Amino acid sequence: MKTSPTQSSQKTKVSRRSYDEQFKRDAVALIEGGRKIHPLARELGISHWNLREWKSRYGTGAVAAGLQARSAPQAKLDEASPVAMAAELADLRRELETTRRQRDILKKALAIVSQENPNSMI
Repeated sequence: MKTSPTQSSQKTKVSRRSYDEQFKRDAVALIEGGRKIHPLARELGISHWNLREWKSRYGTGAVAAGLQARSAPQAKLDEASPVAMAAELADLRRELETTRRQRDILKKALAIVSQENPNSMI
């Protein structure tokens, strides 16, 4: 089956997400506060290349100047930024998943122990 030149030359339009300047500055503040670029990029759902570019553009060198960048708990005290909220949400989801796995393991262990020793409690 042959395609016409107009069909093969048409490309699917890829939509690009755009981020406001405050989002970028907050992401850079998290990096300067000690967060690693790759895990933070995964948590925020963006490319690590974007974070590197934003760091070079918006980086203040707050760590070198001895200033503390706002972390997610500190941002909660003030007005929470979208980046801080996204990072905190990712942390809470990770903690929830760990807790669910632990619960499931304990349920299975309890079932196994109760099956092995049905008469040991008498």
